[in-house]
Amino acid sequence: MLKDLFRSVTGRKGEAQPPVPAAAAEPLREGKLVAEVVAALGADAVATLLAAPEYVAVGALVAGRTGTRTAIPAVITLLADDGLAGRAAAWALGQLAAEAELCAVIPGAKLDVRENGYRALASLAALGKASAQLATWLAGQLDAEIERTKSGGSGLGERVCRVLAVLGAPGADAAALRVIEQDRFCDRFELQRLRKAVSDGGKDRESIADLSAPWTTIFAEDLWVEPAPAPTPEPVAAPAPAAKGGKPAAQPPAAGPGDEEGLPPEGEPPAVVPLDWAAFAASPQAAALPPQIKQLAVQLGPMLEQLAARAVGAPLADLAGQEFAGLLLQVLPQALPKEHIQMALSPQAINAYQAVAKWLVASGQATHGEDLATGVKLVREQLIAQMRRTGMLGGPDYSDPDDAQPGSKKLTP
Repeated sequence: MLKDLFRSVTGRKGEAQPPVPAAAAEPLREGKLVAEVVAALGADAVATLLAAPEYVAVGALVAGRTGTRTAIPAVITLLADDGLAGRAAAWALGQLAAEAELCAVIPGAKLDVRENGYRALASLAALGKASAQLATWLAGQLDAEIERTKSGGSGLGERVCRVLAVLGAPGADAAALRVIEQDRFCDRFELQRLRKAVSDGGKDRESIADLSAPWTTIFAEDLWVEPAPAPTPEPVAAPAPAAKGGKPAAQPPAAGPGDEEGLPPEGEPPAVVPLDWAAFAASPQAAALPPQIKQLAVQLGPMLEQLAARAVGAPLADLAGQEFAGLLLQVLPQALPKEHIQMALSPQAINAYQAVAKWLVASGQATHGEDLATGVKLVREQLIAQMRRTGMLGGPDYSDPDDAQPGSKKLTP
């Protein structure tokens, strides 16, 4: 039934349509959403999708996109999912203005239901679909979340404060300050941001913009993207014939256009002298790392050096901060197999890259000096902002380990 449904999304009933391969019409590919297929599904597909466990996230998105309110009871059960299905349900319930249903299910619920539920309420508030009573209800929920922290549980006070800030509720600033003072495990950075956003009676415009964006923007990281074609391997020169004594005979470089005086052809980067990674391994910057991260740095450093030469056309030490950040955030994910990307952008890997940058600066090899190390800070900021946009709690810790050292100066947001 589902295959027939997906085959039909490209045409209207009663019209002759060319056959569509089943794989091409699947709404999920390699666990990712196929945007054009999901966008083509209509309200008549919602019940079928929600009945199939592998397609519940798609069903929630289609329900929200098509305004299918009859699906609210099924979609609201997905709030307990801590993955794509839970986030899709939150988005859909915001689109469907399911305030009453959310306010009924959130109190007393477990962590995932509450987290996704507050995300849904923030979404409907950003869309201007909240009732006048929601702020009062949220004030009661804030009391409950703070009490959970006092009894050793996990509180979501900052999530409640975010909805209040999106609403522009009069007590939003005081609520955020209260959570800061009474929940020692809260996200202080986010709460300070909310306080600043609502100062002078304003609203959290940043969250409103994020939450009211098109679904393809909100779920951009969950969309399937056609992989880039594999690069054509460069031809490998045949070994030179052996001369007397068994040693390869010396051969002069082949001449080419503009190749006078042994210079490389115009348009090709000159040969890059490899960095001394043994010297890095013996450096104070490497010695300051835990053994596992030091080993990771020694393994990943030469790979970064190769990527810089191929993608940027410059030695690693010659990169500016923005170029180094682009190498890590844009080039690296495209160069590695999918199963290795998470490791290469883990907090441990970022700490390894930072040690490499600090070594290049301290040894005088970095052309742009401290700007190279600044590139790592840009990467940290981007990864932290990305987690904050997705509303992730308890995710990877991308904070700078230098900020935790005695005597270091840590900026207070």
